[in-house]
Amino acid sequence: MMLDKSITIHQDIKMKIRIAKIYIDGSYNPTTYVIGCAVVLFDGTSKRPYRIAFGKKLKSQINYGSSIAEMTAVKTAIKAAISQGFTHIRIYHDWNGQDFFSHTENIKIRHKACPNFIEYANYVDSAREKIKIRFIKVKAHSDNEYNRLVDKMARVQVMTCSVYE
Repeated sequence: MMLDKSITIHQDIKMKIRIAKIYIDGSYNPTTYVIGCAVVLFDGTSKRPYRIAFGKKLKSQINYGSSIAEMTAVKTAIKAAISQGFTHIRIYHDWNGQDFFSHTENIKIRHKACPNFIEYANYVDSAREKIKIRFIKVKAHSDNEYNRLVDKMARVQVMTCSVYE
C-alpha cells in the first residue's frame, strides 16, 4: 500500500509525498557462506508488489553472515525506494538489530570487528537525508503473510545461489 499526498511547503510550493511499504529479510548458510536477501516493495500502483531476491557468497566476515544478510536487504530496499522516487518508506523486518544498528552511535567496539555494521549505519544515515525511513518490527515466523514471503524468498536464494566462483 502506498500513500500519495501533497503538502504545501509554501503557498506556491507543493511537495508530493510518496510512501512505500517494504518487507525485507535476510538468510545465511554458515556452511557455504552464502547469504540470501529478499525485498517486497508495495508501490501502490500495482496489485503485485515489486520483488527483489538474490544470493551471494561472503568472502569475509563470515561470523556475521546473518546480520550482513539482513543489513544488505535493507540497503537494497532503500536503493530501490529512492530510485522509484519515494519520499517515505516503512520497512517491515523481523531482526531486532535492523533499526538499532542503523544509527552510527549504536556501533560499539565489538561491532567494529565487522566493518559491515559501520558501513550499514553510515549508509542508512546518509539515506535519511534523501528519504524518511521508519523501521517496523514484526514477529518472525508468525502469521504475517509478507514476512513469510520474504523469509521464503531469502532462504531459496541461499539454497540456489551458486557457491562456485
